[in-house]
Amino acid sequence: MKKILFADDDPTIRDVIHLILDDDYQVTTFTRGEPLMKNEFEVPDLFLLDRQLSDVDGLDLCRHLKKQSATKNIPIIIISASPNITALAHSAGADSVIEKPFLIQELRQMIASHL
Repeated sequence: MKKILFADDDPTIRDVIHLILDDDYQVTTFTRGEPLMKNEFEVPDLFLLDRQLSDVDGLDLCRHLKKQSATKNIPIIIISASPNITALAHSAGADSVIEKPFLIQELRQMIASHL
């Protein structure tokens, strides 16, 4: 089963993501970005990162992950409620961006396209 590392500090979004993805993927959730900045995680097949975590900017986290040899080739999808984030996310190294609120099928298709 493919592994997704999901980082979001919103408990409602975390619950929704688990409901959507748990049947098809092994989802590991982080509520903060600091452990990811310290490389304290098992390397996944895909990162799903919130743009605005409570302790770390999701785009800074994306840049960090793309600079690490163990994670530089792993797809990163940024989730954001901010409009017009796509260009910023891509410049940070993100492979895709999905805006909140998102359609379940849209998220599933985006993830499947990277795995």
